[in-house]
Amino acid sequence: MDDRRRQFEESAQPLADGLYRAALALARNDADAQDLVQETLLKAYRGFHTYARDDNFKAWLFVILRHAWLDPCRKRKLEPALPVDADPPAAAPAEPLDLDRALPDDLRRAFASLKPAHQVLLILCDIEGFTYREAAAVIGCPIGTVMSGLHNARKKLRAGLTGGR
Repeated sequence: MDDRRRQFEESAQPLADGLYRAALALARNDADAQDLVQETLLKAYRGFHTYARDDNFKAWLFVILRHAWLDPCRKRKLEPALPVDADPPAAAPAEPLDLDRALPDDLRRAFASLKPAHQVLLILCDIEGFTYREAAAVIGCPIGTVMSGLHNARKKLRAGLTGGR
C-alpha cells in the first residue's frame, strides 16, 4: 500500500460513521446515503494531494459530502438547499439514524420527526462536534443561520421528547 493511500485511510476511517449519519439525513434512505459516502470518499481520495495538512480534515470531508449531495441536484435543476425552516417531505421519511441503536425509541422518533436541515445541524454540531463556524462552512451558510437553526432544532427535539411541554 502506498503512503498516500495509508495516510488517507488512517485519516478517513474514524470519520466514516459520522459521514454516513450526515448522508442519511440528507439522502433519507440507506442506499443513497451509502452511495453518497462512497462518492465523498472517492472525491476526497482523488483530491487528497490538494488537502493542506494543517486544515481541519473532518470539515474538509464534510464539505466534500455537501458538494457530492448538491452536484446532482444542480444537474437536475432541483432546489438543492435545505432551508432551515422548510417543511419535511410529504412521504414518510426513511428511518433516519440508527446511531448504533444506542438511542432510546422516544429520542429516535423525535429526531426522525425533525426536518432534514435540523437533523444535519444536530449531527454536525451535537454528534460530530463541529463548531458553529465549522458547521457554517460545511453547510455554506452564515454562522447566524447555524446558530438559529440549531436553537430551533434543539427546541423541536425537546418538544418532541416532552410532548410539547
